[in-house]
Amino acid sequence: MRTLLDVRTASDHFPGIGRYTYHLARAIARQKNRDELVLLRNEGTSARFDVAALASEPNVRIISTRARPFTLQEQWLLPGKLRGIRPSVTHFPYIVMPYSARRPIVVTLHDLIPLRLPHLFTPGRRVLYRALLSLALRVAAAVICVSEATLSDLKSVFRLDPARLFVIHEAAGEHFKRVCGSELDRVRAAHHLPGQYILFLGSNKPHKNIPALIDAFSKLRTAPPLVLGGSEDPRYMQARRRAEQLNVKERTVFLGPVREEDLPALYSGARAFVFPSLYEGFGLPPLEAMACGTPVACSDIPSLRETAGDAALLFDPKDPGAIAAALDRLLTDAALREDLHERGLRRAAELTWDAAAQRTLQAYRLVRR
Repeated sequence: MRTLLDVRTASDHFPGIGRYTYHLARAIARQKNRDELVLLRNEGTSARFDVAALASEPNVRIISTRARPFTLQEQWLLPGKLRGIRPSVTHFPYIVMPYSARRPIVVTLHDLIPLRLPHLFTPGRRVLYRALLSLALRVAAAVICVSEATLSDLKSVFRLDPARLFVIHEAAGEHFKRVCGSELDRVRAAHHLPGQYILFLGSNKPHKNIPALIDAFSKLRTAPPLVLGGSEDPRYMQARRRAEQLNVKERTVFLGPVREEDLPALYSGARAFVFPSLYEGFGLPPLEAMACGTPVACSDIPSLRETAGDAALLFDPKDPGAIAAALDRLLTDAALREDLHERGLRRAAELTWDAAAQRTLQAYRLVRR
C-alpha cells in the first residue's frame, strides 16, 4: 500500500500550514507501522523545512512537480501525475488542491476564518473560499480538523457524516525547548534584543489583532519593550502606524520574519509571550512558547483554551484594557510566572507530533482502498 502526502506547502510562503505539513510528514516518516510514503514537493521552495532529508527514512520516496499550490497548473497537471503513482490514499494539508485527484482523499482543515470573521474579507473572497471549501469537503473521504474548535465551526456551517471527521491536534516541534547561555546571547545580539522583552510571534494579518496589542502595551508605561516577530503583509501595516500614533514606537521592535533556528532562543529570552488573536484554528505559537518555558497570556477564545489548557493567562482580545491588565499581572507576579512556566512545560509535553502521526495513520487506514 502507498500513501501520498502533499508537502508543497512546506515552504516559507505558508508559515502555519507549512509548519504543520513538514512536522506531520517528518513524524509519519519515522513511524514503523506505515505503508510506503510518497511526498509530493516543489523543488527549491524553502530553507526552513528540509523535506529532502526525509528521504533518508526507510520506504520514503520524494517526487517533484512544477505545479505550485494555488495555481491552475495543480488542477490540470497533478491529477494525471497522481494517477500514475497510484496511491492507496492521498492527503492534502489544505483545502486548495487538485479536486479531480485520485481518491480516496484526506484533507486537513485548519480554520474557517473567512466564514467566522467575514468582515475581514471582501464578498468575492468569502464566496471563493466557501466554494473551494465545499469542493474539498465533497471529494474528501475524511477531514482532519486541527482542534475541536475548528470541528465545531465546521459542523455549524456544513452537515457532514461524523464518521468522516477527525480531530488531530498539532504540537510544538521537538527543537522548541529552553535555551540559555551562548545560544541565547547569539540570538539576542543577532536581533538587537533588549535584556527583557514581551514577545508576540505571528503574521500581521487582521485576525492576529496586533493593533489592539499596541493599544494595550501603550497603557503599560513601565513594561519592557514589545518585540513582534513574523511575516508582514504590506496590506496590513496598522500596527506600525498605531505604535507611532501612541508614541510607543521607540519601545516597540518589529523583527519581521525570524529564522527557524532562532525561534527557541527568541521564545526563551522573553519575560512573557502574548497572543491576542481574534480567531485561531489551533494556535501553535503559545504552545511553542510553553515548550520553551515562557509564561503565556493569550486570548480567551475556544481554540486557544483548547490548545493552552490550564497553562495560560486568558484575556478578552477585544478589550485592550483586559490585555494590558493580563500583561501587567504576568510581568509583576513572580509566583504566577513560575506557575505558568511549570504548567506550560507539562501542557507542551502532552501534545506530540508522533501522536498526531499515529492518529493520522489511523484515518488513512479507515479510508484507503
